[in-house]
Amino acid sequence: MKKSRAMPDRKPFLALLQQALENIREEQLLKDERGFQGALLQELGKRLPEGARPEDPMLQQEYQKRMLRHGIRIRPDIIIHVPFERGIAQSREEGNFVAMELKRRATSKTARGAFANLAKLKKALKYPLTIFINIDSDEACAALCPKSIANQTVCFAVSWENGRPAVKSDACG
Repeated sequence: MKKSRAMPDRKPFLALLQQALENIREEQLLKDERGFQGALLQELGKRLPEGARPEDPMLQQEYQKRMLRHGIRIRPDIIIHVPFERGIAQSREEGNFVAMELKRRATSKTARGAFANLAKLKKALKYPLTIFINIDSDEACAALCPKSIANQTVCFAVSWENGRPAVKSDACG
């Protein structure tokens, strides 16, 4: 697969994601996971370069992973990838960059479920960066991240403090 110039490296991407999270300035959006997800997609879309070439990645939400095609049956909240259907990649494991799971006020159980999905995405489709975002909470849940994805996962907590979003991040590994 040709090298894409559109997908930033990990550190700049995480800074971009932090900015996108901080720019969701409507408190009501923290009360609704899907509404927050939509706002995050908009903010990320403003910050990521447009994919003008077939080898450039795209931002997608709730892209259904199917057992026959992907080896898993998961619907990640947000992914950044080059769709296999473009014919650029040799396999479905190529061209995957970021997989994100979002939860609102995650409990230990729901956070572990989200991390399990991220681990499956890493194993089956080789996503090199996985993100967990806990909405309307000040707990990033990094301590719950499994060892199998700890070195590639960053967790965020987004809460509302003093009339603005407060974003905390914590690496698992």
